[in-house]
Amino acid sequence: MGPVHDAAAHPIRASPSTQAHAQECAAGEHFEGDHERVWAGPSGGGKHTVLEFLDEDAKNDGAMMCRNASGHRLLTLVTLTSLLTLVLGLAGCTSSPDDGSSSGRDGTNGGGAPLHPERPGCAGNAYAETLPTNASLDGLSFSAASSQQYLLDALDLRFPLGKFIVSEGLTSPYAPTQKNCFEQYFTEVSSAPKVLLQASQIVHECGHYLDLGKAKDPTSVYVIREDLSFSCEQGDTTDRKGMTFARSRIRKDAYATKRRTCGADETAKGCDFYADIYLNGDPDDAKFESGDQGYNLLLEEASQYVNSLATALAFEDAHKRGSRITERDGILTFLWYIERYLKLAKESYPDTYAFIHSNACWRQVTLTIWDRAWFYLNATKTMSELGLDAEALEELVRDETLTAEIDALRALECQ
Repeated sequence: MGPVHDAAAHPIRASPSTQAHAQECAAGEHFEGDHERVWAGPSGGGKHTVLEFLDEDAKNDGAMMCRNASGHRLLTLVTLTSLLTLVLGLAGCTSSPDDGSSSGRDGTNGGGAPLHPERPGCAGNAYAETLPTNASLDGLSFSAASSQQYLLDALDLRFPLGKFIVSEGLTSPYAPTQKNCFEQYFTEVSSAPKVLLQASQIVHECGHYLDLGKAKDPTSVYVIREDLSFSCEQGDTTDRKGMTFARSRIRKDAYATKRRTCGADETAKGCDFYADIYLNGDPDDAKFESGDQGYNLLLEEASQYVNSLATALAFEDAHKRGSRITERDGILTFLWYIERYLKLAKESYPDTYAFIHSNACWRQVTLTIWDRAWFYLNATKTMSELGLDAEALEELVRDETLTAEIDALRALECQ
């Protein structure tokens, strides 16, 4: 076995061979309740994950940069706050959704890793990665029998990170417990366009297989990119030897009424069609359901919804053929859940709140997923076909009483 990575200190930032050693120390955490809604559009039905983007112009070319208390902020998502007396008097770092660094499709603009991944969003360290391209797929051959390879080849041309995620997910130790992530979720192989319409779903699910295959209780693993991953401990609920509470508890917070659950009417605009999937169940009964999962799997789901959106950007031309999907709504919903979870922790679960804020790994992975989400939300802000009700969701996410929770985490990283 290779050296054990200090999960509470810093993310793994090493060559794949070095990461392999660290990953030996983290394998398979059980995951349940990962389901998606089926949306039927003019071009046919298919499972789609959710996300939404901004309609406003990006105006902060420094996005996610720390500024002193009197510094100028433009269209910031969060406001300056102090984390009790711990960060009183510190300069605040804002988490802007309007990062102009992510505006290109040539695969170079916005590319590269941040200078200091362990200080996400601090001054001069905005999140960046190479964006998907719109490279031609005309040279690829397709047949139903080779649909998996076709998808891998298409990802290689347009979104190499997506290919890495799918390839690793297909060989994940988690796969033998059920069908692999392609067989389990791929439903339509009759044509190349229909394969591409399922790409977001496949990358999302294979991302789960990748992370869960590297996890080992009490460690959760988050593979952000091939060169950036986090291994954080004790993120599950207290009744499963962790330090957090069931994510379904936010369903009874002060913000839940702002977007009611859809219930049987899943097509109703303005309702939360994720709550009945991800926030279901009663955390105080004996039955284990998706909503009983802790902060660790709330972040895991959010991370994969970022991958869903990135993949939808890669194959935007396929989605333009008639259907609308919910990629943008999904990640905004999970950003909203993260904020609400942190807010509820501060108000009702002080031990969990102290644990997340005092643990560098949980702070860093939270901020990295948050910043990466906005990186792709900005890159797709003009692509209305990738969302259904994103504008309303963005307004919820921008609530200053919630975004202050992200500010508080970032203040600890930027001090």
